[in-house]
Amino acid sequence: MARLESERKGGYYPTPIEEMKLILKRVTSNPDEHVTILDPCAGEGKALEEFKRHLVEKGTQVTSYGIELERSRAMEAKKRLDYVEHCSYDEVRMTNGSISAMYLNPPFMEMNGERMELRFLRDLTQDRLSEENGLLIFNIPQYVLKDCAAIIASRFVDVRVYRFTDKNFDLYKQVIIYGYRRRKGMKNASEREYEFQLKRFLENLSFLDKDAIPSLEVEDSVLYQVTPAKKTLETFMSTKVEEDDILESLNCESNDHFEQVLTKTKINVSSKGTLVAAMELKIAHTAAALEAGLLPEQMGSDHLICPQSYVQKTEKVQINEKSQKNEKVETFSTKTRLHAFTEKGIFILGG
Repeated sequence: MARLESERKGGYYPTPIEEMKLILKRVTSNPDEHVTILDPCAGEGKALEEFKRHLVEKGTQVTSYGIELERSRAMEAKKRLDYVEHCSYDEVRMTNGSISAMYLNPPFMEMNGERMELRFLRDLTQDRLSEENGLLIFNIPQYVLKDCAAIIASRFVDVRVYRFTDKNFDLYKQVIIYGYRRRKGMKNASEREYEFQLKRFLENLSFLDKDAIPSLEVEDSVLYQVTPAKKTLETFMSTKVEEDDILESLNCESNDHFEQVLTKTKINVSSKGTLVAAMELKIAHTAAALEAGLLPEQMGSDHLICPQSYVQKTEKVQINEKSQKNEKVETFSTKTRLHAFTEKGIFILGG
């Protein structure tokens, strides 16, 4: 019944405010510091609004960012949060490593044979959180822990798991995972052992009775610190093109920036001069320049060009050096393609 209800709601389950207050009981911050918080499944923005209020009461300067796919909920979120983009998370261009804390409450559902909770975790925690100190608060059903265990164990440290209170747990079996984004790079022996033990712990916890998981209302001394991100968030914008964007582009006066940059292959980089490309710019170069903000999306009187980043999954079979057996290896890479919006239709360039 819960699964059918999940699909009817698009997997959307707003966090009850009483549970959010208990979640935040284990979160603290320092006065006068500036932090950034993100909810990539913001809904109406109530959870992140409560998150910001909690930190502001401690004297912390907080900027809140939300992403919401459904229009009516995005409009409500804009009333509560500092910045909100109405699009899917993979249509948002933002500075990597610039988020102090992320509250992730993804859709509770399966699509194309994969849990959406796993997909959101994999895509959103690769680069968004500040490395080594970025805090993740992850809200998922208990039975999905087994699917997410490997990525949680690989990317996070100081991980703890709590469950919703009895009042709300029995309906959708939700648990909260706290953890800090670990440093990137090779792991030492103790880190590899921690990852192995944590993965096994989370997988086992997925099947245990609820009494094996402490409730959020349990009193303990656990505190997670939200601290300034190591990188400044300079870009937060949607690459999704709305009807108004197209109409504005089609009705605008001709823009010669396209000729200046792509035909002459010169980009103004400072007051000292220009950067000249070694050869004519290709589609991939144009996409990169758009992503970096060096080119305007509105390049002429009859078209609008917009970059879109997406994750490409590839599979290959290779021999395991230790077991000498064939094994399937999956890799995920970020790609960029261009969408050209014209009077004659929408065209995809590259990708």
